[in-house]
Amino acid sequence: MIWPGTLMSAAMFGTLHKEENKPANGWTVSRWKFFYAAWTIAFAFYFLPGLLMPALSYFNVVTWFAPKNVVVANLFGVVSGLGLFPLTFDWAQVAYIGSPLLTPFWAAMNVVGGLVIVMWIVAPIAYYSNWLYSSYMPILSAAVFDNTGGIYDVSKILTKDFVFDKEAYKNYSRVFLPITYVLSYGVQFAGLASLLTHTACWHGSDIWTQWKRSLQEARDEPKVAYQPVSRGVDDTSGGANDLNMRRQRSRADSNPTVEGLMTREDIHNRLMKKYKDAPMLWYLCTFVTMLTVGIFVVEYYPIHLPWYGLLLALGICAILFIPIGIIMAITNQHCSIYLICQLVCGAVFPGRPVANMIFVTYGYISSAQGIKFAADLKLGHYMKIPPRTLFWVQMVATIVSSLTQIGVLNWMFVNVPGICTPEAINGFTCPIARVHFNGSILWGVVGPAEFFGPNAIYRPLVWCFLVGAIAPVPLWLYSRHKKESIVRKINLPVLLGSLAWIPPATGLNFSVWALVCYLFNYLVKNRAQAWWAKYTMTLSAALDSGLAFGIVVVFFGFIYPGAMKNFSWWGTEVYKQGCDWQACSYKTVPEGTHFGPDTW
Repeated sequence: MIWPGTLMSAAMFGTLHKEENKPANGWTVSRWKFFYAAWTIAFAFYFLPGLLMPALSYFNVVTWFAPKNVVVANLFGVVSGLGLFPLTFDWAQVAYIGSPLLTPFWAAMNVVGGLVIVMWIVAPIAYYSNWLYSSYMPILSAAVFDNTGGIYDVSKILTKDFVFDKEAYKNYSRVFLPITYVLSYGVQFAGLASLLTHTACWHGSDIWTQWKRSLQEARDEPKVAYQPVSRGVDDTSGGANDLNMRRQRSRADSNPTVEGLMTREDIHNRLMKKYKDAPMLWYLCTFVTMLTVGIFVVEYYPIHLPWYGLLLALGICAILFIPIGIIMAITNQHCSIYLICQLVCGAVFPGRPVANMIFVTYGYISSAQGIKFAADLKLGHYMKIPPRTLFWVQMVATIVSSLTQIGVLNWMFVNVPGICTPEAINGFTCPIARVHFNGSILWGVVGPAEFFGPNAIYRPLVWCFLVGAIAPVPLWLYSRHKKESIVRKINLPVLLGSLAWIPPATGLNFSVWALVCYLFNYLVKNRAQAWWAKYTMTLSAALDSGLAFGIVVVFFGFIYPGAMKNFSWWGTEVYKQGCDWQACSYKTVPEGTHFGPDTW
């Protein structure tokens, strides 16, 4: 498996340390010079969308001609709209869901397929039909709403101990979701179910074979020494034949559904056999230590999550870790278990929002971080870093980064005015944190029973689990008999699961991401393959690092000191003037009335 996300880091290290410079489609500039030039341009250019003209970032140009037109804002808006006009000049918007240069083109087409079908076709039809009362809310928003169309005030349904008050809930309002929020939940349900079925169909035999092999090696087989690749006596074609073999292996490894990926051994794996593995005991000791700390935390502090709830969260993470890792290693798309963790906790421990957030932290975050650690191990294969050294590097980095994040977060809470509110400076509105907070309301406070019970308006979403579980089977059966069919490139966990980013991501983030992926990973790759192989990953690293440095300089050099406090002109205000920024709804609730069912 390739793990495309690691290639950018590998390219970065190669740029810094390798001195070779072979021409690529007539380009003789070295990777280092290319990186330096791209980094400088990315850093300097960020001052335009990030400071001087934010309209280049939120480029909702179509809405400028009809700022108060709700339908135009719904369809072409980039803040609360579907982003049907995919254009932005801010790399932060382009790479919001990850660098498009790292994702295989076929995987990006799966993502776009889900976007077009669900968000650009189904969502407008459902919204303008007022399905599930959605017309009384913005078509896309990270917020949840009450029955008057206002932002839901969760404090009205909680006791002073942060426990659900059902009587207060009935006296206030049900929780209502924007249509894109509803569809996002539906495709996430289907995507999670399809993840298990897809993995069982395409990779089940690989997982079983690798599991047995690992057990056998752990029991009694010694570490196998590196063995050079043998050449047959009839191999007289030399380097040309070897190059063809490498190309064939590369095509197989990037194939979306080819069997045998987990059991195929590559050159990197053979080279790594000369190093000693990190002992299993090291990992077990780390796990036991952290588990002990986790049990102490949930039992000692008043977070309303018992110790067996912690074990349940870790169990969900363990069961789904391998399927998620396979998809990530092939497509560079992460299938989130965030929602299923919220659902399970909401069903087992209803009415406990704090417990729900802690459950998600131990279930979802453990999975996400574990996948990143696995990707680091693959990077270690590419760079030939001894596994024991990499283990300690990961341990130290985890401790340092955890302390750093806590320190930075506490500093920002004190020093950034209005942080995590719509009035926050420099866009520090915390959209992802808002989505997590909403999830704690839906599943931690109100609970799945209120959403999917017999009289619940969102009960039809439950059927998405069944649809997702069944859908991969006919695709797999068809693909087994049609080896060259394009159907083999349909990856339902990616097609469905990628939309978990919506909200807070918008259609703009997906559409421009896909366009850039098409430009580089299809057009450039097919027409100038040598250039693509030499410069693409380096370009991705340069754009990301230049953007990151630009954000730091802009914030601490201009925004935080207040240097731009009175700076205002057309380019800083035009994108805020209409319904896109104000998140207008298609229908309004008459004064003194409400929408939604009257019976509970």
